Amino acid sequence: MSESAAPEITPPDPLPPSASRRFDRLLNFLNRHPLLLPTASFGFGIGSFMLVQRGEHLAQVMAVIALLGWPWLLAEGALGRWIARHSRGRLPVATARFMTQQAQQELLFFSLPFLFTAMQWVPGQMVFVALAALLAVASSLDPVYWHRIAPNAALSMGFHAGCTFVAALVILPIAVKVPVETALPIAFAITGITLIIGLPRLIRSTDDPRSGKRRLVYATLVMALLGIGWLMRAAIPPAGLWVRDARIAASIDGYTPGPVVKSLTQAELANGLIAYVAVRAPQGLSQAVIFEWRHEGAIVDRIPALIDGGREMGFRTYSRKLNFGESPTGQWRVDLRTPQGQLIARRAFVVR
Repeated sequence: MSESAAPEITPPDPLPPSASRRFDRLLNFLNRHPLLLPTASFGFGIGSFMLVQRGEHLAQVMAVIALLGWPWLLAEGALGRWIARHSRGRLPVATARFMTQQAQQELLFFSLPFLFTAMQWVPGQMVFVALAALLAVASSLDPVYWHRIAPNAALSMGFHAGCTFVAALVILPIAVKVPVETALPIAFAITGITLIIGLPRLIRSTDDPRSGKRRLVYATLVMALLGIGWLMRAAIPPAGLWVRDARIAASIDGYTPGPVVKSLTQAELANGLIAYVAVRAPQGLSQAVIFEWRHEGAIVDRIPALIDGGREMGFRTYSRKLNFGESPTGQWRVDLRTPQGQLIARRAFVVR
């Protein structure tokens, strides 16, 4: 048996030779510096996050700029054909794909800092943020994006939907001042619309009826996953909210809590306990929250409160509990959640 040399595999140029020289030079420059755009996008996200924490109006402008990427994602195919037609062949349809990749990078890297700071160290939220980070990395790796994601109608549609969902969670509270519990169903609705808009491309992507059926099954599964995601919405971080301080204390003076309490006796419960939080939110955002007091995992009290955004050190509020029942010994936990169940903060203590 003779051994033949493996053919050399070279990544194809994402744009055909008919592209304009200026656009070719831009692409060549970006190919020589592949980390330039992802780094700039991540820097844009970090800068926006820092501005939001300082209550600067410029951060809202940056969020609106990121928001402008949505229409492009929804109309990529039509815009690509429009570009090719009106540039008279100087810019190909693939130009839209390149612009889509940049829009996705911008939206994802803008969103990541807000997701990281909102994330609590619980499995569901950690998995969600890891998946968002994976999308951001995939959008930055040209071989992966151009050879695996973009040419595959099903993967491309799913990638569009995931990017749209992540961006909606973050941008709506910052740019439009939509409360987190309202932004969540809107994000699901926008993602569903994105999937529906992508179905024609999915159906037209193959001439094989059996393959077409498989892709329709895939699209149905993606929609089903969207429904499962809604049922598991409590695992999604409340992007835009940042816990400055959270503690269980035995006393409070105005809005200054006493020392942290992690363990106490039944006798020490006589004066009750305080669940205190200081939560940073974007300026202009009014956010409803709920204190959930749990004993051995079971909810014993749900106390609503309201957080107003814009305060540098976070909006301060607390829940005071006086009655702990006849048998208070054991593990206690206080969860601060949005009305949709998203975890904002968690603190635990033990009654001996």
